[in-house]
Amino acid sequence: MMRTMTLALTASLALAGCGSIQPFVPDTARMTTAQFGTGGLDPDVAATQFAQWAFADSGRTYGRPVEGARAVAAMDYIAGQLYTSPRWAGISALTKEQLLQGRAEVREAMAVRAGTPSQLVVDRMTAAGNALAAGNRDAALAQLSDPAFTAGPASTLDRLANLPYLRMANVSTQRAGNSLFDDSRDERF
Repeated sequence: MMRTMTLALTASLALAGCGSIQPFVPDTARMTTAQFGTGGLDPDVAATQFAQWAFADSGRTYGRPVEGARAVAAMDYIAGQLYTSPRWAGISALTKEQLLQGRAEVREAMAVRAGTPSQLVVDRMTAAGNALAAGNRDAALAQLSDPAFTAGPASTLDRLANLPYLRMANVSTQRAGNSLFDDSRDERF
């Protein structure tokens, strides 16, 4: 009898403990179709393809802060969106984890304060990129003056024009881009 009560108590405690375990959900931004400057294209697909292109070769963004800002915004956005959206449930867990690592790598290169909400990064970077595309450097600097960008606005703008090769950003966006339309979601690489 005592053994049965002990097993029942142990099982009850184990089940009670399971209720307190919370699944990991990364910070996820939202993006409108117009925000990324792609017109009516799907923001998930557009951001993934742009990040895939931009992080494959740092020469693609060198001296081009508009593309740098859009690449940073795209990376921050897709790391959360592809992880949390049921639409992308078929993308491998490894790719999703690598996207989060890529986002952390990009944020470190951009001197983004730890704990900064993804929405702030996406909004400020897309606004700065769009301002630069319109020839309004002062508006771009104003967007980058948020304390989340610890290097300061001018230095952040310089970083956008000089993004280094970021290995995990490249690997993760290549995998994500290849997975978007791959029905098999192959795990071979």
